[in-house]
Amino acid sequence: MRTSIPVAALALLLCVAVAPAAEKPDSKPAKPKLALRVGKIITSAGKPIVNGTILISEGKIEALGPRAEIKIPAGYTLIDQGDKFAMPGLVEVHSHVGGSGDINEMVYQTNPELRVLDVIRPNNDQLKVALAGGVTTICFIPGSGTNMGGWGALMKTGPGTLDEVVIRSPGVLKIAQAGNPERQGGEVGSGRMGMNHVIREQLRVGQGYVRDWDDWEAGRRKTKPQVNLRLEYFKPLFHREIPILVHTQGYQVIQSTLRILHDEFNLKVIIGHACFDSYRLAEETKRRGIPVMSGPRIFRYDTETGQIKGIVAEYAKRGVTFMGVNTDAPVVPEEELFFQATMAVRFGWSEEAALRGLTIEPAKALMVDKRVGSLEVGKDADVLITTGPIIDPRCYVTMVLIDGKVVYDTKKDRRRF
Repeated sequence: MRTSIPVAALALLLCVAVAPAAEKPDSKPAKPKLALRVGKIITSAGKPIVNGTILISEGKIEALGPRAEIKIPAGYTLIDQGDKFAMPGLVEVHSHVGGSGDINEMVYQTNPELRVLDVIRPNNDQLKVALAGGVTTICFIPGSGTNMGGWGALMKTGPGTLDEVVIRSPGVLKIAQAGNPERQGGEVGSGRMGMNHVIREQLRVGQGYVRDWDDWEAGRRKTKPQVNLRLEYFKPLFHREIPILVHTQGYQVIQSTLRILHDEFNLKVIIGHACFDSYRLAEETKRRGIPVMSGPRIFRYDTETGQIKGIVAEYAKRGVTFMGVNTDAPVVPEEELFFQATMAVRFGWSEEAALRGLTIEPAKALMVDKRVGSLEVGKDADVLITTGPIIDPRCYVTMVLIDGKVVYDTKKDRRRF
């Protein structure tokens, strides 16, 4: 049934509809245009630039290079950092500090209906300190109380609204293949064989759901499938648009990860712990092109040799380069992500690989390297200013920019870390 609208009300609607955009209360101010001058730029995309300049406009990197080659246009605010270093913001692949706490549903062993998006708390106290440690992007994930804990989100650590800080949600699917989900009650999934079974069966259900929708949309199926909100996020997963982040540690468990998640289901996979003797599978991991993000344990006592070995260095010796470190924060505090790399270098990893393992390699693993992870033209202006190499514990972060905006400055704020 049609209803009539009073003339006065209609006039009011028309006035609102044609109101100038500049008068809208939610219009956002223009982002500042900045020029950063530093002693050295670590790009994570090529060789360092000595005595460099970075131009930032609309939250993106507009240009960068030696000072003699980069002319600062009119209207840009100069931030002269003298002989300090500039580098990309650090990227954390395995964090639990992005919101009000872990989510764990302990009744069922697989919980694809859960997501962290609903508990994100931008700029919370832990993220404020993480920012001071140089971490600008995190993969915030559910806990590992069950084999499939739900869907994580990729987010910036700085202040802003939910829409402003979230890079992608769902960002990853969290799977835990052993350790924390193991139970003592004897139910299906209490041991490793049972856990592999429930993971495989849930993925088969999700795969079938996605196949039904793909067939209908391609005209290969006559009847439209019913929407099942519990399974909707399997679509980007099986379309290989997002990865699985796997809580998987030692040799035997990672064998299951490689066989089930990669070989059987052909999914994008990130090995998210890679502890203990997992490096003995380095060649198989490399052959499949799977990234290794080791942590929070990054060294082990080898009972066969009586030596303490660096896990990351052992992977590197076997040819793995698609590699980084993680904190599993708050297991290791988020702001100490850089120190995970420092210790990996202490036990044999190269400094160049460590810098990439804090920035571009985790960004590639999370499939967001077009936006973050390196200082390149067109990418988000997530920039750290440091007193020297980030992996040197004597050095520290003095300024952080996220999306071209200064969000931490030790000259104005107290030093948080």
